[in-house]
Amino acid sequence: MIVEQPALFALNVATLCVIIFSAHQLILRMHSQHVYRPLAVCLLSIGLIAMLPISKVLLPIEWQIINLLVSLPALLLIAPSLWLYTKALTSNTPWQLSRHDIKHLIPVCIGCTITLIALCLPAPYQHAILVNDNLALIEQAPSLLQILIYGLLIITFISVLGWVLQSAWYFYKIIKQLRDYHAKLKDVFASTEQKELHWLVWLLSSVGGVWLFIATNLVFDNLLSPIPLSPHLHATLVLLLVYSLSLWGLRQKPGFVECYDLDKAPEPNKPPITDPPASRDEKYQRSALDAQQAQRIATKLQRAMQGDKLYLDPALSLPKLAAHICAPSHYISQTLNETLDIRFFDFVNQHRVDAAKHTLVQSDKTILDVAMLVGFNSKSAFYAAFKKHTGMTPSAYRQQDSTD
Repeated sequence: MIVEQPALFALNVATLCVIIFSAHQLILRMHSQHVYRPLAVCLLSIGLIAMLPISKVLLPIEWQIINLLVSLPALLLIAPSLWLYTKALTSNTPWQLSRHDIKHLIPVCIGCTITLIALCLPAPYQHAILVNDNLALIEQAPSLLQILIYGLLIITFISVLGWVLQSAWYFYKIIKQLRDYHAKLKDVFASTEQKELHWLVWLLSSVGGVWLFIATNLVFDNLLSPIPLSPHLHATLVLLLVYSLSLWGLRQKPGFVECYDLDKAPEPNKPPITDPPASRDEKYQRSALDAQQAQRIATKLQRAMQGDKLYLDPALSLPKLAAHICAPSHYISQTLNETLDIRFFDFVNQHRVDAAKHTLVQSDKTILDVAMLVGFNSKSAFYAAFKKHTGMTPSAYRQQDSTD
């Protein structure tokens, strides 16, 4: 075995090792949570493509051809599986693959069909197309075989270029899903720092930049001439992205996992508390909550905050509050939105900020100590909430009071 570029080969092997280890860990966890299934599929799909330069060194030509052929459906599977993983992370119920999700696998099925047909071609033609790039041999093939081979080449070309559009579409869908998810979090949790999935946003931004370059290079490679790119740089970027996706994927839990077994609805046909509605009226149109009930719940909410000081719990959530005041969480959500005209996140943090204002004036505790004392999980979250509700920073508020 002769390796012409040892450093590049080492980077490719490292990427493949990270994928194999991470996919194995995810598969072990799939029996308890299906959320890890699409991530494992995504990593394995990337692994099949990352295997291409390694197979040229380690595998015989027949296996190289098989690896090359299966890389097409693997390429078309990366974006849908990443989308399904994002959907699973942001779902307000335990995620499972549904019939509605099957449509995302249609391009993959097309790629698999192309692969199966190509595998059935006689070996000389496989070598001519995939190894030697010898189209002259195809001209000597029987007419029907010529039509079949050229048809496969055209469909493959369209599929590869279609991957560019497919990736752009799923990139948009994931960004939109994350935006809606961030809004849903504030209807259920008072502290969202650990659930924001900022790592996924960063990863998507990085992947978006790399994807844009690869897509542009792919178009130029097929239509004009390829853009020069250092293979070492490309391999390093892929390794870093795979490592980040694997590391955070293994650590990340679904955002609403605490609510999966809570808040069982006593009312039939009630809407999920975390679904993003098209409008407020549409969200609560089936609710049986009347104005008198809403007012009683509003009174209980104020008592829970001002008397019981429930806002001091850093992990306070809508189901926890519902259990405390013995009211359905969807009624609480409706009361907050319609009667008190405030979201759960802002309702709790308003009380935290009010308590912090008093502590800032009456004590010499540090800003961080005050933030933790009133229920915030971090100094940054405290600053953001304080600035939103008072128009100034905690330090400025303390200085202003001392000068008055």
